[in-house]
Amino acid sequence: MKSFRSKGSQFELDVAYNLSKVDTDVRRLYGEGQVLQYDIESKNYVVECKFHKSISWNEAMKYFLKLKEKTKNKNKIPLLIFKSNRQPVLVMFELHHIFVVKFEDFFHIKFESHLKAKKNKIR
Repeated sequence: MKSFRSKGSQFELDVAYNLSKVDTDVRRLYGEGQVLQYDIESKNYVVECKFHKSISWNEAMKYFLKLKEKTKNKNKIPLLIFKSNRQPVLVMFELHHIFVVKFEDFFHIKFESHLKAKKNKIR
């Protein structure tokens, strides 16, 4: 059984791996993320990643609004990328209104684990 920290860290790695397919200069912030209040930064986006057993819409909205406030002076799009157990990866973003869509619908690529991708390359 994975701890919640390792599950979250694994999810951040997976998000960074998938973002690197569609955006440039993707980097995980590791310890900096606690200070900056987000996990991943790229040329176009700042991303907060959340992987919980379950997550309510109210919790997701709270995380997104906090991210939006922390990144308002950046010229990048804030994204909350989140997942619950046995559910698809979702992206929350704002475009005059706040929207939530599947990762695949937002980025037009299939979300995959970076570990599965490594395993497939070895074969």
